[in-house]
Amino acid sequence: MTDERDGPFFPGDDDVMRLRTEVEELRKVKALDGLLATLTDVLDVRKVFDRVSDVARPVLPHDALILGLVTPDRQSIRIWAHSTVPEGIPVPAVLRLPDPEILTRDWDFMLFDDITASEELRSRNHPLLKFGFRSVLRVPLKEDGVVVGGLNFVAFRPGAYSGRDVLIARRIADFVHLALTHHRMAEEAQRAGEAQERARQLESRIEGLAAELSARGRPARIVGVSGPWRDVLTQATRVASTETTVLLTGESGTGKEVLARYLHSSSRRARGPFVALNCAALPDTLLESELFGHDRGAFTGAHAPKPGRIELAQGGVLFLDEVGEMSPSVQAKLLRVLQEREFQRLGGTRTMKADLRVVAATNRDLRSAMARGTFREDLFYRLAVFEIRIPALRERPDDILPLAGAFLEEVGADLGRPAAGISRDAKEALLRYAWPGNARELRNVLERASILCDGGLVTREHLVLPAGPAATASPADAVLPASLGAATGPGPSRSSGDDRPDASSSSLSLADMERAAIQVALAGARQNKSRAARTLGLTRGQLYGRLRRLGLRTSD
Repeated sequence: MTDERDGPFFPGDDDVMRLRTEVEELRKVKALDGLLATLTDVLDVRKVFDRVSDVARPVLPHDALILGLVTPDRQSIRIWAHSTVPEGIPVPAVLRLPDPEILTRDWDFMLFDDITASEELRSRNHPLLKFGFRSVLRVPLKEDGVVVGGLNFVAFRPGAYSGRDVLIARRIADFVHLALTHHRMAEEAQRAGEAQERARQLESRIEGLAAELSARGRPARIVGVSGPWRDVLTQATRVASTETTVLLTGESGTGKEVLARYLHSSSRRARGPFVALNCAALPDTLLESELFGHDRGAFTGAHAPKPGRIELAQGGVLFLDEVGEMSPSVQAKLLRVLQEREFQRLGGTRTMKADLRVVAATNRDLRSAMARGTFREDLFYRLAVFEIRIPALRERPDDILPLAGAFLEEVGADLGRPAAGISRDAKEALLRYAWPGNARELRNVLERASILCDGGLVTREHLVLPAGPAATASPADAVLPASLGAATGPGPSRSSGDDRPDASSSSLSLADMERAAIQVALAGARQNKSRAARTLGLTRGQLYGRLRRLGLRTSD
């Protein structure tokens, strides 16, 4: 080795020391390969932390190795793992950070030659002082530049560490951090798997209960494939196994009683009765008698004792529909039933126990009613322990066609002549309509359509729907679609000269509507019965049968 300017070059003592230091550092790094092998495939670093300390001790001597992780509130350090110290000194589980701001600072390491000389540590009575430790080398664990923990090398003698040890300490901390990352990923995968298994079990339970209810003759009761409806069923399934009072909210016709029956069937009270009471259908005096029952002589006409719905629901579920319509006096008595689980009949003196579960429903805004003073706040919170909002049918359009198919099967079984199906144009019309009456309106529309199609295919012409999505008329007052000229039966001629029947009367019978539909179809087909039958979704023979039954001639 030569230098062109000065001749031969000989390394001095400083160069020798530097080379020896580099060789020693390389030897130490090489020795850490055993640490990497120790942590490979380890999912919980705490189980091998003593082994980590043993492998690291020859490279970086220490009396204890302590791993601390920042708590979620970033105000404390939790001792995640520590090696066994010589005297078996316990290490506190959580240490409060005196200065949480340190976690936001950019630091590479902390070195204490003698913690007994630190006024700050002595003033805080740091735990390491109580254990007899003197020197500490701490290197941070960071994720995306944020401190998430620290690895501490501690020794009983002062001055055990120097800046030359920082590189090795960081290398060891990197291995530990990698093992922690594997641990966290394994925990996340386990939690995800457990959540997926719970969801699968819940879905299986929902399907089982749906099949059970369908077998009881209610095939359309819990039909639905949309996300909002499945969310409702998931909530109902979770609360069903408890005794918690449930409040069902939503527009009229969304299926609140359907869900109440689902809760009953999937609960521990499934073998008990399901008793329903519509609180809006009775005046206050009769509602109180129906709910609590009465003894003989309680009022004029009470010639014999009569049990109320609460008694009839013993061991089962009491479903109170339109609970927001209760008077304040009835609300107060119902509150006592929910709080004390006891009641008395009207005119009676004997206190009876109420062994039942209450499921209430309303289409009113009970919070607004509380603000107006028409509904008791304490009763609301007793009823709404677990509130489930049932979305309107327009909010779950994916359920319209499955419900329509189920309703057709249900209605067809009652009529004895199920419809052959639903045509494409009829499906499009069902999907376009806003359904202000929700599932109840859908069922009524399809029941009429089933009668009109007489076992044929339900077409657009059979659907009695108001024109326009903003219509609010009930199915009973609805007019026929525009393609039928809005005809519903015979009546005075329109001022425009249109000779089709007027639909202004709301008292027309179904026969009148059927007669009008056939008349319009024949007129549109120029009296061609085959073409008119196809328009109506009927066979030619079915059309002739209806013509005879309605007393119609082609000339009509």
